[in-house]
Amino acid sequence: MARERASSTRRLLGVLRIALAILLLGWVGKNLPWEDKLIYRDESGQEVEARGRIEGDWKYDPVRFFPSDPAAIDARWPLVAREPVSRGEPILAKRRGERDALGFDWEPGMPRLFGAMDVTRLALAQGLFVLAVMTIITRWWRLLALAGCPTSWGNALRLTFLGLFFNNVLPGATGGDVVKGLAVAHENKGRGAEALVTVLVDRVFGMIALALVALFVILVAPFVVREDGGLKSLVQLRASLLWGLAVCVMGVVLYASKTFRRRTGLSALVDRLPLSEKLRSLDRAALLYLKQPRPVAIAFLISFVNHVLVTLGVFVLGGALGVPRADVSLTDYFVLVPVANLISAVPLAPGGWGVGELAFQALFRMIGASPAMGVAVSVTFRLSQLAIGLLGGVFLLLPSSRSELREARKD
Repeated sequence: MARERASSTRRLLGVLRIALAILLLGWVGKNLPWEDKLIYRDESGQEVEARGRIEGDWKYDPVRFFPSDPAAIDARWPLVAREPVSRGEPILAKRRGERDALGFDWEPGMPRLFGAMDVTRLALAQGLFVLAVMTIITRWWRLLALAGCPTSWGNALRLTFLGLFFNNVLPGATGGDVVKGLAVAHENKGRGAEALVTVLVDRVFGMIALALVALFVILVAPFVVREDGGLKSLVQLRASLLWGLAVCVMGVVLYASKTFRRRTGLSALVDRLPLSEKLRSLDRAALLYLKQPRPVAIAFLISFVNHVLVTLGVFVLGGALGVPRADVSLTDYFVLVPVANLISAVPLAPGGWGVGELAFQALFRMIGASPAMGVAVSVTFRLSQLAIGLLGGVFLLLPSSRSELREARKD
């Protein structure tokens, strides 16, 4: 009976997460430009815009713009725009410079962004993402060995890809980390707690390294707030990241402190809780890592290699979509990507869908770049992860993997 209730709860949570992802994606999609857009800024800084169609490649000056509604090109627009429209001809617009107060600018609609994607750069980005997965596998493989649950690198690869399949491909309440944890615990009878903790530690290492990468770039890079106050600098993220890291570090220090655990009665509390024996086993397994600082430090350093590869991959994706480097530099990506991935890691929706798009949209807007391009980068990144997750389906097709997962759920 209890198992049936737990199963029903998991199904309900899965449905709620899918519904939330759909709602978030719907809200994001509603606010995206689905047509090309031309913008004109006058000498006073006032802007007018018109929807329409850019003919040819939108990335190069000048563009040929056909407004959907010619009447929208009214007296607020300069003669160089009104005259060709009155003759039924396109507006020839040259993009204004970053410091130009007067002139044209434009944004491609989502169909044009995806339709003009550079396939070669997309393939390069996907290669970087696959390399990043290899670092995740290596990190977890080392953590398993440290916990006394050694396995082959190939088996760690198999279980990692199974986890990615459940994370990115199969929506539901059963996440990839749960699948990995159950499978590796089943393979290590008698050391199940140690095996489960490796999955948790692996995830924590990744999250802390994400925050450290973003914080380091923010502290070093010369971000400046514009004088008009219209844009927020990424420096404003510094306080949140510092507080988050401080809480994590303090939590680890207090958890490892015997004095703190004794005075607060933490150990006694664990003994009084339901499933206290299992919790005690997990507690001992977690403390095991604190006794091996050097190997743990190496595993932690692998996290930085992973995030560098992921960030470079997203940077290449931005180039494939045509995101101007003048708007979003490589340095910017080293803040945007870790922060967006931290937000996406909150398990609100399957695979971070919807949450990640909102994060990239807000972060691109924060630095003055096109929010629509931020969403396009996020969607393409998530689709790339989906493609990698599909590889895990190959392992799931193996009868041995399916039977192993069934047995693991029974344990």
